[in-house]
Amino acid sequence: SAFGDAGGPSGRGGTGPAIVGFSPQEGPIGGGTVVHISGGGFETATGVTFGARQAASFEVRSPNLIEAVAPPMPRGVNVRIHVAAPSGTATANRDFTFIGCHVPRVRGAKVKRARRTVVEAGCKVGRVKRARTASKPLRVVGVSPRPGTWAEPGTAVDLLVR
Repeated sequence: SAFGDAGGPSGRGGTGPAIVGFSPQEGPIGGGTVVHISGGGFETATGVTFGARQAASFEVRSPNLIEAVAPPMPRGVNVRIHVAAPSGTATANRDFTFIGCHVPRVRGAKVKRARRTVVEAGCKVGRVKRARTASKPLRVVGVSPRPGTWAEPGTAVDLLVR
């Protein structure tokens, strides 16, 4: 086979693991996504990492397939998946993307623009509360959660407008 003697009785052709691909290509920053990693030489796999973080768990299903559970990440980021074995480490040739809601800075923006910016940041618009002293045109004077915060994708962002 293309991966040395992976199918033979010894199971070791002297080559390290190789990653051909993985699916899905993204998951939420909270972790928990089951990622199917395909390739070869996985029978002696000792670890799977997403960037520098250990997979929450992994299981070698066959010499050509590993099921790994993505760990939580503090923020949205693109990382490479690595499979380690005594004979070496394989690195995927494309990124796994951790997606999240990155609460945007919209203070001073008009409501329509603020709503669009919130959705583009991977969040959804929560409550839009009008301050008592509100006057047209309405502008954002407060955001919750705090701008710059990372949260699960689709987290509601509340806007206080005046």
